[in-house]
Amino acid sequence: MRSVVLLLTAVFLFVGCAVADKSASNVFRSENNQYVINSVPLSYKVNILGYRSKFKDNLLLASVDLQNNDQESYDLEYRFRWFDDSSFEVGKTPWLPLTLNAKELRSLEQIATTPKAETFKFYIRLKQ
Repeated sequence: MRSVVLLLTAVFLFVGCAVADKSASNVFRSENNQYVINSVPLSYKVNILGYRSKFKDNLLLASVDLQNNDQESYDLEYRFRWFDDSSFEVGKTPWLPLTLNAKELRSLEQIATTPKAETFKFYIRLKQ
C-alpha cells in the first residue's frame, strides 16, 4: 500500500506539480490554484508552462503558456476568472474555443474588463 501511495505522489509531482482537487475527482489544480485543468487525462497531454500578469492602462493583463505534449490535436475550451484583492470574483470570460495542434506551444492572453481585478485563475478543459 505504501508503494502505491509513493507512486501516486510521484505521478502528481511529475505532471507539473499539480495536486488532485478534493471536491472533484477529475480536476487538477496547480499548487497555488492559479490554473485548473478540468480533466485528469488532459493534464497528461497539455502542460501549463507558465503564467504571468501585469497592469496595462489600469487593467490586469494575464498570459498563460500552454504546450501540447501529444502527437494529436485537441479541441479545448478555456476561460479566465478575475478576482479582487479580497479574492472575490469580479468577472470571467465565457468558455472560449481553442484547437491545440500536435506539439504546439501557445500563449493565451486576456485582459480584465474591470480595474477591480487584482488576480486571475485560468481554466482549461476538453471541448464540451
